[in-house]
Amino acid sequence: MIQEIINFIDYLEEKSPEIFSENLELKEGIYVFLEKEGDELVVKEENVFKVDKDTERNHIYEDFLALATNTEMLNAMKSFNSGPKVYIAIGSPFGIALNGKAYKNSAEKKLLEAAEAYIKAARKFMNRENKQHEEWCKELELFVKTKMLNFLASGETNAKVKDQFMFYFFMKEPKLQDYQEIQSRFLAEKLFNKDKFNIKNINGDIFGIADNLSGFNDSKEFLKHKTAPIELNYRVNGIEAQKLFQFFSLQQKNKILPNPFPLFVDEQELTGETVKFYKKNQKAGHKEIVEELINKKKADLQNYYLIYFNNREKGSRIVDLDFVSVFRYIVGDVKLEEPFPIGGKLKSLPISNIFEFQFHVLNKIFNNQLVTETKAGGLWIKYFDEMDVDAKYGNATETIVNLFYMYRKSIYDYVYKSKRQAITAKMFHDMMQKSIMEDIKHDKKEDKEYRIKEKLNIWFSLYNYFANSINKENMVNKTQELFEKLKTIAGSENNSEFIQNDNEFAFAAGQLIRTILNKSESGERSHAMLEPFLQKTQCEKLKLSIARTFDTYKHAFKFYRGDSNRYEFDKIMSDVMGYETKTNMKDLLPMILAGYFSETIFKRDKKEEIKE
Repeated sequence: MIQEIINFIDYLEEKSPEIFSENLELKEGIYVFLEKEGDELVVKEENVFKVDKDTERNHIYEDFLALATNTEMLNAMKSFNSGPKVYIAIGSPFGIALNGKAYKNSAEKKLLEAAEAYIKAARKFMNRENKQHEEWCKELELFVKTKMLNFLASGETNAKVKDQFMFYFFMKEPKLQDYQEIQSRFLAEKLFNKDKFNIKNINGDIFGIADNLSGFNDSKEFLKHKTAPIELNYRVNGIEAQKLFQFFSLQQKNKILPNPFPLFVDEQELTGETVKFYKKNQKAGHKEIVEELINKKKADLQNYYLIYFNNREKGSRIVDLDFVSVFRYIVGDVKLEEPFPIGGKLKSLPISNIFEFQFHVLNKIFNNQLVTETKAGGLWIKYFDEMDVDAKYGNATETIVNLFYMYRKSIYDYVYKSKRQAITAKMFHDMMQKSIMEDIKHDKKEDKEYRIKEKLNIWFSLYNYFANSINKENMVNKTQELFEKLKTIAGSENNSEFIQNDNEFAFAAGQLIRTILNKSESGERSHAMLEPFLQKTQCEKLKLSIARTFDTYKHAFKFYRGDSNRYEFDKIMSDVMGYETKTNMKDLLPMILAGYFSETIFKRDKKEEIKE
């Protein structure tokens, strides 16, 4: 992957060098071009440029931006003035910068001593054989010692000094390439993470661990990679480290690389199209980018590294990296049914590609917390974000958050890398069951019924969709068959029909529980009352729980006249209480839920009712 990054940066430097200044801005402050007058550098009024929040960009602005960008230091500790920490904004033998706070709070002696240390450090990165560079450096040194502080103390300039303001002085005679040459040598040395890991080859070239790719956690015991087969990953030379630095800067500072980012192996042009499209459409997510590339390529995307950045880390470090041999955009055989009617909305959803599948199916498991729509109209993908428990609306409960952390990587691999084995049937059933149970637990006055039925419909529709599915039974058809079978069993004219298997028993139990609980006149009636029944593991204990609940509400039941003086509820109650099985009730939970949330079979015409 490192070589692909280097190739991509080389491609941009050749085709679109201006891109490295894209979206960058100058810091507020005073920017000065130093011109030569005789043998000395001087400040002319026309070469002083003030930048604040209202400054409009023009050619002078862009000139200063190019110089500031190509002299910028990595951080205070990796600067030309890391000791005194006065001149730490840029590093160049042809320029110098300090901030207003450092200027106002430092004595003149300290400022001059720090400047001397700065120039000394700058000389280390010069080619001493380049006489012109040496001459320019001496001219800057003289200006700093004799004129810089006087300029800053002048009445007009002093009036503009603010703590947050920066003061930049750049020599006008050196070209941008001269500044870049110094920056290149500096970065080639300072972009390595730790000097102790650096090695030299026979030519004297230094190889080390690029700071952008590796973070060391020597002081953080729980972040150490104690089981890693090797202590270090791939070493790079100074030039390669610079290319990596440029790459990460494009993502973190320029903000022109999307997240996640596809880096194509043999098609730099396609990677370039990714950047071009994202620059024009900053709201675009991975979905829109992929669709744009597929449309241009007229074929599936293949052979690329998918990089997910952690923008919260200073080095914009990589959170996830993987090679995608082929991306499967189209999904087939996704047909959502509604064995538990919710108005036909689910059946009408468009699910033809993997991103629609992500949004309309997988996202529902996490109560729409995995992918959310932003106010700007885009999508916020949270695979590698933190998710805090906030059970206020029963959405991000502790169970949902735990599911998120447990399965988010598998779902990410499934969607974004086309790893269809990443989600197995067992994983899918676990997610759906726990998510539905959590909705039941947090239901208040049956306000979660639609969401529960929606998830049940998704679960049953895709029961055998994922990898390693063992149960080939069609759960949608099975639910309808059980409903019809139970109606037949309950019919007063069919006393010869009885519950004959575990699925019929579980479905009937669900029907009974819902009917009995509906008799509750409590103001707190909700689906949460179902949860205690679902915790039972033995058949006898489930039947006992149903019997006791019936005993509580038996006064609310009415009876119907029939051939055998029995009616549907009485018949099913009798069959359930008489059925025996050693099957763990947890294994029958889907059918119990199916019976509970299905339309009730206990419906009679009002005229048939009589009061006992």
